[in-house]
Amino acid sequence: MSQVIPLSDYKASRGQAIASGLAHEPDQEGPDQARRLAFEDSIYAHGKTTRLSVRVPDIRCAACSLKIEKQLSAMPDVERVATNLSDKRVVVDFSRGSGFGFIDAIEKLGFTVLPDRLNLAQVALEQERKSMLARLGVAGIGMMQVMMYALTGYLAGDSGIEPAYEALMRWASLGVATLVAFYSATPFHLGALRDLRNRNLGMDVPVSLAILAAWTLSMIHTLTQSGEVYFDSVCMFTFLLLIGRFIELGSREKYQHSQNLNDSLLPTSAQLTSGEYIAIRSIPVGAELQVPAGQRIPADGTIISGDSSVDEAAFTGESVPLRKRAGMQVLAGSVNLDQPLVIRADKVWDDYVITRISDLFRESSLYKPAFSVLADRIARYFVAIILLMASASAGYWYLQGDAAWFSIALSVLVVSCPCALSLATPVAYTVAIAALRNAGVVVSNGAFLERLNDTNAVVFDKTGTLTTGKLTVSGVKILDSAFGEQDVLEIASVLEQGYAHPIARALTTHSGRICSDRHMEPGAGVSGEVDGVVFRLGKADFVCGIAETAPDKNGIWIMLGYHRPVAWIQFADQVRPESGTVLNTLRKAGYRLSMLTGDGAHEGRRIAADLGLDDVTAGVTPDQKVQQLINRQASGDRVLMVGDGINDAAAMGVAQASVAVSPVDVFVQQAADATLLTDNLQTLNTLLVFSRKVNRVIRQNIGWAVAYNMTVIPLAITGQIVPWVAALGMSASSLLVVANANRLYKVAD
Repeated sequence: MSQVIPLSDYKASRGQAIASGLAHEPDQEGPDQARRLAFEDSIYAHGKTTRLSVRVPDIRCAACSLKIEKQLSAMPDVERVATNLSDKRVVVDFSRGSGFGFIDAIEKLGFTVLPDRLNLAQVALEQERKSMLARLGVAGIGMMQVMMYALTGYLAGDSGIEPAYEALMRWASLGVATLVAFYSATPFHLGALRDLRNRNLGMDVPVSLAILAAWTLSMIHTLTQSGEVYFDSVCMFTFLLLIGRFIELGSREKYQHSQNLNDSLLPTSAQLTSGEYIAIRSIPVGAELQVPAGQRIPADGTIISGDSSVDEAAFTGESVPLRKRAGMQVLAGSVNLDQPLVIRADKVWDDYVITRISDLFRESSLYKPAFSVLADRIARYFVAIILLMASASAGYWYLQGDAAWFSIALSVLVVSCPCALSLATPVAYTVAIAALRNAGVVVSNGAFLERLNDTNAVVFDKTGTLTTGKLTVSGVKILDSAFGEQDVLEIASVLEQGYAHPIARALTTHSGRICSDRHMEPGAGVSGEVDGVVFRLGKADFVCGIAETAPDKNGIWIMLGYHRPVAWIQFADQVRPESGTVLNTLRKAGYRLSMLTGDGAHEGRRIAADLGLDDVTAGVTPDQKVQQLINRQASGDRVLMVGDGINDAAAMGVAQASVAVSPVDVFVQQAADATLLTDNLQTLNTLLVFSRKVNRVIRQNIGWAVAYNMTVIPLAITGQIVPWVAALGMSASSLLVVANANRLYKVAD
């Protein structure tokens, strides 16, 4: 387990590294040891590339994200760069190098870079919260104080107040407003300075310019004892804008808790049956672990002994505990509630379901829908347009002799800042993905919700999807007298050992037999050497090369053989209790429904008849499933594929959208766009309804942001909006977008 470095220590070591010249070139002997240790978990293998995942808390708007993406994308050996505005994360996939060169490049742009570790992210958020509360408090008190000073002038009427008292009030306001402008508003100034240094116009530029311009002109008028002062506007600008940022920070903290599941739900170590403790990342396959009642299960595995209730709400969203006995599987991160358990670890840390879910979740949150990318580009150039409009407005009204020319320019600068437009999509999308995860749905492809909303046809696999998939052996028909029924079941069980398909889970006969050179042929069967003989188990044509007919039409039959048939094994399966309701709901919603199955025609038609499905294709291989989907798409269908096994993975890849129903195979999780961790198909209907809600909320956010800017900008230019109303309007528009997005935390209405 990596040592955790406090944020303050990391920043100190980072500063020393920069000062000593150790943090500039990734190909030198390198960054110092503290820096390497700090980023140890943030640089890791990802498929054929290496991935750097870091937090950049200074990212404030789309312009910041685009600047970082543009800078890093131009560097050599970069495969992909992605940023997430909601959780301030930057991800770089690269083919060569150590990754520290990208960290340096981000820092040279003026941004702070932190390791992508949950505890550091939480510490950074807490520090930001404390700092912002202090700045907000100063701004609030300063605003009230300056408004009190300004009130004397407002109440004095046309006659005004004595010049000496007016000068006193102005000097007092200058003192208070200076503290607000140069302490409370520091985040805006630093952001603007960084943007200008990078030749980039971000959201902080017009805000900082408005505050500094109002303070500077007011100070000059105070010194010369002439003209208007805008100290009240300076304080109110800053206070209202900080309120908006503080609420946005609260939304980020809420989203942060849904990140890094394996950090927040897993214990740091596990207890072996020998009594020794081992780091959770170091647990080997086969290790026997003790799990006392009330503690989290540290590894994916099988119960060796014990009988207890287990809470798997972190995966399924279901609050009802499940009873687990010897021989049943348990997942790392679930909670053992009642009695002690002894489990055998079946996977290493990287392959835990919770680790895979966390990886898929983090990956999906980086996705940007097409209209989000467009909004980011508009926002990027809109700031320049704002500055031009404010300058033009000031010049026009000044030439017209209007004394409010400066006030009008301030209003235009602040009211038209497109913060709401930049927040409209990323906030809604990340809230939606986090909400789905909490409801037992893990989205692995960010485009999923966008595509799902566009589908008009649903294609189902049968076994394990529309049926329970909990097959049981219901009969054995011997074809070779050299083998008994027990022999057949033992050989079949050892051939399927380690696989997660429903047939494999049904074959649980234990023996001392060992299988070697095992090979899975998706959609056909499995082969392997047992007792010196190469056996095959699966479809008849796979086992013996000819399409023999099963003994009768009831149930699912597979063959065991070697050169010649040995036996038929019969399995029974049942329709899921909720399948009929789910299909009826989909029909009423206008979806075209069909079923594909690798089982025989009779079994497929039997299940289809029970469910009222007219469109069923039986006996199809994985390749034929792919062709079936391609044919449907060619006829105009936009297909959602729903399955649960390896034989569905290829078809999931060609469908517009795909959902895996509670798969145990990691490969299937990765192939599907989303995974239903709950063992209830009804979640599919909820998911389809939710996808429409997500797209509706995003359209509402974008529509509001565009309508707001198009409405208030003309009002500001014509002098109908005073500066403090402009600040209030900009903050309110951003808060409305965030509040509307937060409606997505509730998946089911």
